[in-house]
Amino acid sequence: MKIIVDAYGGDNSPEEIVKGSIQALNEQKGFDLVLVGKESGIRLLLSELEYDSSRVSVVNAEEVIDCNEAPTEAIRRKPDSSIVKSVKMLKEDENASAFVSAGSTGAVLTAAVVLSKRIAGVNRPALAPTLPTLTGGEVMLLDCGANVDCKPLNLLQFAVMGSVYMREVCGVKNPRVALLSNGTEDKKGNALTKEAFELLKNAEKINFVGNMEARELLSGDYDVVVCDGFAGNIALKSVEGTAKCIFTMLKREIKSSKSAMIGALFMKKAFKRLKSVLDYNKKGGAVLLGMEKVVVKAHGSSNAEAFKNALLQAYSASNLSINEKIKEGLYQLETE
Repeated sequence: MKIIVDAYGGDNSPEEIVKGSIQALNEQKGFDLVLVGKESGIRLLLSELEYDSSRVSVVNAEEVIDCNEAPTEAIRRKPDSSIVKSVKMLKEDENASAFVSAGSTGAVLTAAVVLSKRIAGVNRPALAPTLPTLTGGEVMLLDCGANVDCKPLNLLQFAVMGSVYMREVCGVKNPRVALLSNGTEDKKGNALTKEAFELLKNAEKINFVGNMEARELLSGDYDVVVCDGFAGNIALKSVEGTAKCIFTMLKREIKSSKSAMIGALFMKKAFKRLKSVLDYNKKGGAVLLGMEKVVVKAHGSSNAEAFKNALLQAYSASNLSINEKIKEGLYQLETE
């Protein structure tokens, strides 16, 4: 099994990407690593690390796509970029099972969809991160930005793919699926969610529990939440922004008085545990569900630990043949 890495994607590339990739390689013996990017820079970084060189190869790519470039145009103009070369290799090499990048989200998604293969019958792959919940588990939110506009069938397929992933990779026996809406009542929503609601309710292979409001996203009452990419991206960034705001306000209040600072000392362990739960560096990345092979988009500001976890996430999904199981789930849906 080969896992291909865009070594020049992300704010902290290539140093943290290469370092994290080697950490994953040393931690898990089940895959070989292909680092794609400027070869001279990658080899210089590798010379400072300890690893099994027989399991690592480097593919030169002199160009880099940054986050300010229009994805479709950048892919066309930069065929020698690390993203384009990685995705083409993923498609063409039968031993390549996964691709991981912390680079431009738009470029990664566009390259994967345009240059690689999707699962037959899936016309809208979904970007699917997992978020921590109040009960200590995780909830998968899909789609989070790959598809701004969706049809009801797309949301139904998202539910199937998310359910399979949460069951097989995260160990949730019977994932509870909810539809993101503006109310919990069955008839709430816009034209898209109302029609999707009926499809989800009548799908026997999905444990659909109804509509949910965004404020319940992290409640722990749901395992998979489906929506179009427009609503999902807003929901995700709202959660991230709220968490950041709360921590900023908390720090300000703690510094506002001596008594608050003394009280914070007693709460130090609790704050540290909370920070650990919310730390994206420990979570890996967002998987692009619906592709023939595993694609994981790591956070753009990933450090070595975060990228290591994203790479190990890609390995786990590949090792569990997640895409084959998604195919089975979609086939069962069609035969209902």
